Amino acid sequence: MKVLYPTSHDIPSLPDSHLSLKIARHSHCSVCRNCTGLRPPPGWRVFSDIPDGNDSDDDDEPPPTRYLDRCECGHGVSAHGADVSSIGHEEFVRRGRVAVRLDELLEDSGRLLDFDYSDEDIDSLRKQMELPEPQSP
Repeated sequence: MKVLYPTSHDIPSLPDSHLSLKIARHSHCSVCRNCTGLRPPPGWRVFSDIPDGNDSDDDDEPPPTRYLDRCECGHGVSAHGADVSSIGHEEFVRRGRVAVRLDELLEDSGRLLDFDYSDEDIDSLRKQMELPEPQSP
């Protein structure tokens, strides 16, 4: 299956659904703790939503029309730290800024669509994506 990933870094023009996807990519799953961020399921191919002419598309499948919405772990975007109703608007905005910066770093290295890539800078910045532990009463 072919799916899209939002490549824009212009936060004011990004719909919440695209910002949620960026947040989910860089956030641990809240349901299964061994999942370190939203990844495409096996067999899914991710393409930029802004074609750059470099997307290799040598098959007979139609071009993608929907965005990545499920992780290889089986959970959706909201289970990966991007549910504004559970984290609040302020935290959603903060995490969105961090996720966009992470995507900028990935794009600078030519790896925006490589969901397995990481390096020291990315690992360090991803620490800001961790949700705070709930306070005990």
